[in-house]
Amino acid sequence: MNPEYPNLLSPGKIGSVTLRNKTVMAAMGMSQSDNGFVNKAVLNHYAARANGGVGAVIVEVTCVDTPLGLNTNGMLVIDDDKYIPGMTQLADVIHKGGAKAFLQISHTGRGARRKIIGAQPVGPSAVAMPYSFMMGLANETPRALTVDEIHEIEEKYAQAALRAKKAGFDGVEIHSVGYYLGQQFLSSTANIRTDEYGGSRKNRMRFHLNIVRRIRELCGNDFALIIKLSVVEQGKDGGISIPDGIYYSKEFQKAGVDAIEVLAGKWSSESGKREKPESAYPDCMAVPLCQIVKAGLILTTGKKTVKLIGGGRAQNPEKAEQALAKGKCDFIFIGHGLLVEPNLVKLIDEGREDEIRPCIGCGHCINNQLQHGERAICSGNAVLARGDNDPTIIPAEKKKNVVVIGGGVAGVEAARIAAIRGHNVNLYEASDEIGGQINFADKPPFKDHFSLLKPYLRRQLELTGVTVHLGKTVTKEDILNMNADAVVCATGSKPVMLKIEGADRGIFAKDVLAGTPTGRNVVVIGGGSTGSETAEYLGKQGKTVTIVELSDVIAGNTGKTAQTVLLGHLKGYGVKILTESRAEKITASDVICKDKSGNTITLKADTVVFAVGERPDSTLYDELKDILPEVYNIGDSNGGGILPSAVYEGYTAGNKI
Repeated sequence: MNPEYPNLLSPGKIGSVTLRNKTVMAAMGMSQSDNGFVNKAVLNHYAARANGGVGAVIVEVTCVDTPLGLNTNGMLVIDDDKYIPGMTQLADVIHKGGAKAFLQISHTGRGARRKIIGAQPVGPSAVAMPYSFMMGLANETPRALTVDEIHEIEEKYAQAALRAKKAGFDGVEIHSVGYYLGQQFLSSTANIRTDEYGGSRKNRMRFHLNIVRRIRELCGNDFALIIKLSVVEQGKDGGISIPDGIYYSKEFQKAGVDAIEVLAGKWSSESGKREKPESAYPDCMAVPLCQIVKAGLILTTGKKTVKLIGGGRAQNPEKAEQALAKGKCDFIFIGHGLLVEPNLVKLIDEGREDEIRPCIGCGHCINNQLQHGERAICSGNAVLARGDNDPTIIPAEKKKNVVVIGGGVAGVEAARIAAIRGHNVNLYEASDEIGGQINFADKPPFKDHFSLLKPYLRRQLELTGVTVHLGKTVTKEDILNMNADAVVCATGSKPVMLKIEGADRGIFAKDVLAGTPTGRNVVVIGGGSTGSETAEYLGKQGKTVTIVELSDVIAGNTGKTAQTVLLGHLKGYGVKILTESRAEKITASDVICKDKSGNTITLKADTVVFAVGERPDSTLYDELKDILPEVYNIGDSNGGGILPSAVYEGYTAGNKI
């Protein structure tokens, strides 16, 4: 055990269940089941995290009532005995990896979407779900559940827990956070019932307490029971206050719940300029909520016996250790950090923290599921929810001399994987540092965690023995003289300049982010993620900024959570936004635009910034593809796209060689 983290890495108990350490993998939906059934991808996903050293695995949100309770088409299901065999396999692979297994059981309630469930959603009351950062949408008004229907759902939760026990799980977690039915019953704004299930705190808790009591009747006291609880619901539509959260925690403690995973819920259609996206979340951000709950429990009951699980961007072992050492919480939950790095806890235990692949907080994992209805994906872990989710890297049958051109994310991943497989790899980067687009992407405000990726990339190249050549532009002739058996082109892209009068007076967004000075009045042409973040960067400096965007959406290629926060920042910094408008001419002092109605708009501009996209720089690949037998084109030079695609293309190329 790493002596630097004695609290984090020492055993702990949740109810009668002993964990090998105090880390808990938080439940995170992956949407990779086969019609609710456990498949090979699900098994591989959780086996990797259990083998990676975590103390307990809480398996992702699992539906207790289909179809009304479904969140996504790929959601796991436990509302029938036919799911038990697959769940048994799942509990077995988690136990085989040395971790304890918990199943999160849930009903989506008013958060369910008609296109998924084929019907009107249901909820405690006929109150529509407000805008959710995570979902990226508000939802239709649900049908209020009858008392008999509530009783049926309570029993479905309890029967789901019993199936989990039969399958070999050590316990269950009841999901009562976010847009799920559990939080909806506890919220005074979502639950406006006037019968025994609404009104007072006690009545709003009735749904949960009936479930807890019934689970205990069916499963006994040695079956661990966790509540994932929003102890506060923020925003104008918030309906859970801190005193409510403490009251609920106290009642759960009295009811015999073994642990509470402490979080906050949030509803808002917009954010202020102080709101932070996930890429700037502080480490262990939810731990202070545990302190509040702990203090409230001691104050109101004179004791705290229920275990509190805190976290929130908790992959930093120093911060996690400190939280446990100071008694702020009893266990640490880790979410996205375990998606990107399955071996996180093992690496901490072995003193190899510098090898941990960081979560940069891009939000693609959530966005790909909830906005696009697909599996979760990751900007760092190419395997995540792809195919069968198998992390095995097979050694190459024949050692080859591999040349990788380009030290961006795609190129480094290709080089890393090829080297792990046994190839001799040389990587050439034209600039003087590794990182590619990350060297620009980490410059806008609130992109703090993007900078964590560069030292990881450099360290991986060192560990895998890749020979790195910086400041070296490689030509076709150079490569032909290298006797390369395989070449990977990851040569990136070049920004596009509009073909309008006066375009030569403009500069590119990358130039601005690299430090090129601008005037006081700046017009940014292009309102995608790059243009919007560049405008944010300039707005924070106090510049007068206008975005001119041809479409009707700003930052439309950004995940909904990040987009909502970004739009709030732009508003807070006073950035003017012109959508459905076209820049037609640039003069020495102005940008002449036309809106969708054909009206002319003149914008004062000391500096004009182009952010209208990039074109692949595939020149080298085009020169080599018909000459050499094994040439790959990956990343932005292959058409670009989002960061997870670049990582996946690099990973795939490295495995093909």
